[in-house]
Formats: sequence, structure tokens, C-alpha cells
Amino acid sequence: MEQVEHILAQNVARLRAALQRASQAHFGPEEGSDAWLLLNALVCDDPSDLDARFEQSGRALAQHEGKLEARIQGLQTYVDALVQECNAIFDEQKAAESLRVVATSHLYQLQSLCLIALTRGYQSVIDQVLRKQQHMEQLMEQRLQALQRINSVSNSTIDLDQALESIARHVAEELHAELCSIFFYDELQRVITLRATNGPRPLGGMHYTLRLDEGYSGWVADKGQPLLVQNALADGVFAMEARSYGQEYHGLMALPIIFFGDVVRLIGVINVQSGEPRDFTGEEINFVEVVAGIIAINMENARLYEQTDEQLRRKVHELATIHRVSSIIASTLDLDRVLQIITTQAVQLSGADRSCIFELDTDKQTLHVLAHYGLNEARVRSIEVPVGHCCAGRAVQTGRPSMAVDCFHRGVRREESGGEVCFLQHDPLMSSEMHSVLCVPLEVKRNVLGCICIYSSHRHLLSEEQMQLVITFANEAAIALDNARLYEEARHGLEIKTILLRELHHRVKNNLATVAGILSLQMRRTRSPEARHILAESVNRVQGLAATHDLLSHEDLSEARVDDIARKIVGVANATLRPPETHIIFVVEPCAVVIPSRAVSILALVLNEMVSNAIKHGMAGKAEGTVMIRGREEGGMVTVEVLDTGDGPAETFEEESSEGLGLSLIRNLIGDLEGRFYLRRTGETPPRTCAEVRFPLSRRS
Repeated sequence: MEQVEHILAQNVARLRAALQRASQAHFGPEEGSDAWLLLNALVCDDPSDLDARFEQSGRALAQHEGKLEARIQGLQTYVDALVQECNAIFDEQKAAESLRVVATSHLYQLQSLCLIALTRGYQSVIDQVLRKQQHMEQLMEQRLQALQRINSVSNSTIDLDQALESIARHVAEELHAELCSIFFYDELQRVITLRATNGPRPLGGMHYTLRLDEGYSGWVADKGQPLLVQNALADGVFAMEARSYGQEYHGLMALPIIFFGDVVRLIGVINVQSGEPRDFTGEEINFVEVVAGIIAINMENARLYEQTDEQLRRKVHELATIHRVSSIIASTLDLDRVLQIITTQAVQLSGADRSCIFELDTDKQTLHVLAHYGLNEARVRSIEVPVGHCCAGRAVQTGRPSMAVDCFHRGVRREESGGEVCFLQHDPLMSSEMHSVLCVPLEVKRNVLGCICIYSSHRHLLSEEQMQLVITFANEAAIALDNARLYEEARHGLEIKTILLRELHHRVKNNLATVAGILSLQMRRTRSPEARHILAESVNRVQGLAATHDLLSHEDLSEARVDDIARKIVGVANATLRPPETHIIFVVEPCAVVIPSRAVSILALVLNEMVSNAIKHGMAGKAEGTVMIRGREEGGMVTVEVLDTGDGPAETFEEESSEGLGLSLIRNLIGDLEGRFYLRRTGETPPRTCAEVRFPLSRRS
């Protein structure tokens, strides 16, 4: 190693030049730089302080937010340059290969040492920063939780003094202080009074008061500025208040509680004190400032609530009344009840004395009273106000609200009241008591239906708030009138359509009966047994359809019960299909499932085929038996079964395996309802044959 050091020491200038080229500099490397330290350790073989120097360099790099990757890359550049130059030197010296290996190995060891030290120093600072950040995050999380607790207490329904004491306790615990006190400012007396503390109280107890500029609390209240004192007992001005709690408190942080709104208002002062001298940090000051803001906002809210409590209750009552009226309009078509409620509530909420609702007769262009509150019942029935006359007529004519004072008194000249006499002048009692009127048109989709008028005994125009309230009731009344008209039109139209549809079903039934009669006549005259059989089946199907239309002509046109359809089909089958020598009992179990009209006709045809098959095939060769029809609904699917006590197929199969016209009809018809058909033997003793159809139930929306 000594020989290597000797050779490198002789060529130190060349090594320095190689480092200059690597760093693209005209001089250097500078003392203390990475290149200088690396070269010095290589030539002198003294890496004793290299580790410490690079570790310190790594810490400095992290503190200045440098890039570790760039330093490592630069160090690699220096090492590569030195390796290249060393190889050239040893080649020129024609030294043994072992010396070259020793030199390069030593250089790489120095590189590893530098990298480890540099990274260790850099990471130590990063770890320190992370620990500090984690500490700050924990502190902020803790402060945030404390603020949430304070805000919850401030917004709670507990007594104000209890809430303030809880806030003082939370602040003292969070800041690890011995005392937190809260003062409130009295604007009339211009003093601050102690309202809460987490510790001892002064000699005056909770009635401890200070003038503005008295003590540190008074000073903060007077100046409106924060006060931070490391040792309040050392200040002659503040020492008296600091000693008034019976214990000595040195450290002091006092902040004003101020509400910053349209008008800046002083709420009070919050103090935090410690038993030992203390310099409060910026984070602690910010925390207490937020607490002061929470107190200020909640106290201002409480003040505003007290000032507007009555108004808010009135608004809530008004909104509840309007909501109740709207709910009644939505839940009932009793127009008289709705309008009577509107006239009553319009008077009670607006502070008026009388009210009435006029309806417009578009043919006569006159207004007549539909509902009223406080008017003479006998006179109201005879009132007719022409459109354009009086306040009510003008409101309807212009489509805008109309207000007037003393327009219906006897002493008012006709030209002052628009050239017409108010209808209330015919009632001396009313005209002498009422002095002001507000009329608002009832309008729906730009169509005026009438107006609502309220009358007051006060000789002044109604306020904007009262007008808006009456306009709201006018809108509700207009909706009620419009709903009543629409309902009446819809009801009348539905009655006409119902009559027409029932007549249609009745005529279809008669036509089908005629067709069945013609087919029956043809069946009796034909000589072919096969043709007679086909005609008999056709007659049965036509009569089944006729029975269905007969059912729809008497029941609800839009739907029918499954058991009603089954009874109609059984009646037809019993009369036309049952052989006279057999005794077959037909049973229809009650089934309250209701299906729409489209499914009624299809189910009737399907039931007709299923019952026909049960009689002709299931009961073939038997003198007596039972045919049962039952239905049910499960999971939105309607299931209808026809069971007979005759002999049936040995295996269960679906409709695809069936043959014959009857089963083919069932398959196609039930497919129109997106349903399926099954034929099987039941597992009971004795077994029965079960023909079953299933289809989804579609209810009317």
C-alpha cells in the first residue's frame, strides 16, 4: 500500500486535473468539496475524518433541501475519473497489476464509505423532519379534537355558564395551563364580568368585575389586542389581577373575544395563565384565537336568536300552516274544505279581519264568492262583482295585486274609488269596520281563475311580508281550483269512456253469442262426427270469450279477478261440454288476484281449453269426478291450476312436448303473456292431473 501511496502522491497534480475535467472547472477542487475530500483520502490514505465530513455534508444537503441523487451522481463521476486516471498512471509506471488493483479497490472502498456517510447524514435530517411533522400532525389532530369538543359544548343545549366552564377546562387541559378564565363585556356599564374559570375564583367569586383598562383583562378589552406576558407578577400594572385568584400565576396570554360582522362587537376576554413564567407559542395563540372565535360566534347567534325568536316562531307557524294547506290540497279533492281553510288561515296569519275567495265566471265576466271568513253568509250568496269593478274586479282584470285604503266607505267619492261602488257598502257594519283591502288574483299558467281578498280594520296598506303571504295563499287557492276543474273534467271523461267500453263489451258479447248460435246450428245439421266435434270445440271457445266480455261489461273495465273469470268459464263448460250421463263437480277456490284487461281475455281462452281438456280427456270413461280451479300469486307471478280426478299422463312435461289444437292454443296464448304451461300428475293420494299456467302479473301504475 505504501508503494501505491508513493506513486499516487507523485501524480497528485494529474489526479487533481482529472477531477477538474470531471467537474468541468478550470481550477480546484476546492478544499472541503467532495472531490477534494475523496482525493485527499486516496493520496494520504487517511479516511479518519472522511466519514464525519460526509455525514455532516449529508445533513447540510438535507437542511438546504438539496437533491441526494445529484450528489451521489457527482461522487460517482469523481470516482470514475480517478479510476481512469489511476489506470493511466499505473500503465505508464509499468507497475505490477496488483498495485493497480490495490489502488482501485481502495478508491471504491472510499466511495462506499462516502456514500454511506452522506446517506446517513441526509437520512438523519429527513427522519428528524418527519418526526417533527408527525409531532405537529399529532398536535394539530389533538388541537382539532379539542376544538371539536369545545364547539360541541358551545353548540349544546346546556346552561351557558356550564358551557363556558367546560370550554375553560378544555383550553387549560389542552395547553397544559393552570388557569383559564372567560370574561363577558357589559356594554351598558362598560365593565367586564368573570363568567367562567377552570380553577380558583377571585375574592369576588363569579361577580368579579373589572373596568376597561383595569388589570390585564381590562387592558385587552379596552385595546382589543392580544397580550402576552412571560411573567405578569413582575409587571406592576398586571400583578394585582394576577394575584387576585389566591395563587400566583406568572405566564399570561390574554385575547379579546370579538365578533367580526357587519358591526364589530366586543364579546369579552379569554385568559390563559401558568404557574411558572412562560412564553406561549404561535400555535397556542392560534388555538386560543379559534376558541375565542367560537365563543364570539355562538354568543352573537344567541343574541340574534333572542332578538328574533318571536319572528322565527311566527315564520315557522306560517310555513307549517302553508305546508298543511298544501298537504290538504294534495290529499283531498274537497274544494269547499280547502278554500275554507285558506280563507281562515289567510286572515289569521296576515293579521287581517275578513277574507273571501272569488271565482271568475268567464261567460258572464263576473265574480262570485266561493268561500269566506267573517262575512255575512246571507249577503255573500247574492254578491256579483263585474270584472274591472272594485278592487277584486281590477285585480282579476289586470292580473296584478290591488291594495286600497278606505275605498268602500260611504264618504268616499265615486271618482276616488274608480267610478264604482264597492260591494261592501251594502253592509253598513262591514264598511264601518274595515279600512284596508288587498286583492290578489288566482292565476294558473297565465289563466286567471278568480282572486282572494283580505280586509283589515287598520287604516294602512299591508306590508310586503303580508302581501307575499297572501300571494302564497292565492297560489294555493288557484291550484285547488285548477285541480278541482281538472278532476271534474277527468271524471266526466272517464264516465263517458266507461259507458262506451261497457257498451262495446256488451255488443262484442252479443256478436259472439250470435256466432256461437250459428256454429251450433251448423253443428246440429252436419253429418260428419269429426266436423261436429270441431264445431263443438269452436262453440265452446266462442262462448268462453262471450262470457269474458259479459264479465267486463259489468265489472271494472280495466281488470278482473281470477276466480270471477274461472266461474264464467266453468258455467259455459258445464252447460256445453259435460256429457249428460256424467256427474262432474266443478270447484272454484276463492282467488283475490286481479289481472289487467289484456290478460283477462287470454286467461279466459286458456282456462276454457284447460277445462275442456279436463272434461274430454281427463274425465273420459268416468261417470263422476271433480274439476277444481285455483289460483295464487307468488313473487309477482300468477299461477292458475286446473286439477281433475281423472287419469292423466304418466310423466311431467312442458308445453313444447304437447300436441293437438287445444294444447297448441294454450301454448301460443300463454306465450303472449310471457308465461309457461305445465301438465303433470300430482304426488298426492289418489293422484290428480294438474294443468298449470304461470305468467307475470302486470299491475296498473
